[in-house]
Amino acid sequence: MKNKLIDIAELKVGDKVCYQPEHYAEDQYENGKIKEIPDHTDEAVRVVYHCCGRWADYMNYTSALTNLRDLTLGWRH
Repeated sequence: MKNKLIDIAELKVGDKVCYQPEHYAEDQYENGKIKEIPDHTDEAVRVVYHCCGRWADYMNYTSALTNLRDLTLGWRH
């Protein structure tokens, strides 16, 4: 599945996103929440993926700098 490029100007901290880079299988993905929109790039955001299911506390967990090309808005289930 080819992801549609997200406009960074439309994102905000707390948005739900789905990570699925090209090398993942169609049924392989990771859900996460945007923790930070860094000033040094307009091609990536910091996303929390694993927080033991404690999404209300996602800001207390480590994030990963993730390319926008690998993200879509919303979670998959």
